[in-house]
Amino acid sequence: MKEKIIIIGAGGHGKVICDAVVVQNKYELLGFVDDALPIGSVVLNAYKVIENQKNIQNLKNLGISFIVAIGNNKVRERIYNLTVEFLEAAIIIHPTAVIGSEVKVGKGSVILSNGIINASSQVGINSIVNVNAVVDHDCMIGDYVHLTIGSLVGSNSTICDYYASAIGEKIPSFSKIIIK
Repeated sequence: MKEKIIIIGAGGHGKVICDAVVVQNKYELLGFVDDALPIGSVVLNAYKVIENQKNIQNLKNLGISFIVAIGNNKVRERIYNLTVEFLEAAIIIHPTAVIGSEVKVGKGSVILSNGIINASSQVGINSIVNVNAVVDHDCMIGDYVHLTIGSLVGSNSTICDYYASAIGEKIPSFSKIIIK
């Protein structure tokens, strides 16, 4: 029997994560939690909004995991921290992603299609490695980071918490990205 999961956030990023959850085939997707759409609204492939965020605690003690599908790092952090108090954070890795040896991926993080995390790298909690993003070997990616579509992180780089890259951004090897 598969573990049950919900996706918090039913926008565009939620749809992408929905596809990843389904093809990962590790979880039984129950549906979405969202405040912008009425309960019962179909989001994608017959998956519906099953609860709103203010009543998410109704899902407590049901053995459900969650993933937050919101691109904004600060909003994703807030929702993650509220929800991890009573639900288990999942890790979603699309089957086309390549994960090298000795890679650590934090709870609540998502590695989307064709994402690559090379050997001895680390991705913090509740971070996003989006479609076609590459993290080379020996990198440290912080918590609540969003490496957007096609981002390239060179080897031995450190990316601070909350960093959001631009689409296709190239970060040279040995970089240290710090938000001031």
